[in-house]
Amino acid sequence: WLKVSFDEKQALSQKPAQMEAFDASGGFSSKDDGRGKVHIRMQQRNGRKSWTTVQGFPSHAKLPKSGRTLPVDFDKIMKALKKSFQTNGTLIKDDEHGTIIQLQGDIRKEVAEFLIEGTGIITKEQVMIHGS
Repeated sequence: WLKVSFDEKQALSQKPAQMEAFDASGGFSSKDDGRGKVHIRMQQRNGRKSWTTVQGFPSHAKLPKSGRTLPVDFDKIMKALKKSFQTNGTLIKDDEHGTIIQLQGDIRKEVAEFLIEGTGIITKEQVMIHGS
């Protein structure tokens, strides 16, 4: 048995007054709340198979000159991604996370480059590639 003194028991039973919250994307007490970020992740399936998921892509884009806001055509983006990377994919509509793009294979870096340069809707600063 482990002997613990009364002072140690009391110290262990007390909860710290304020504990820093850990955010996996930004570390401890991250100032960024995750809004406006596009998260690109690889999710392992079975064996060598994997998914690449894109989450947080904006549903509306603002035109720079006129300032008009237009809806993003996810079907067109998905078709271009599938054709460019010769892979299959699907769009998942989620109430909490919005529209999630899911593609077969681990193509995180290529997808990030395509979304930044190909669509022009998001910038390099908005993209977070997880696990690479």
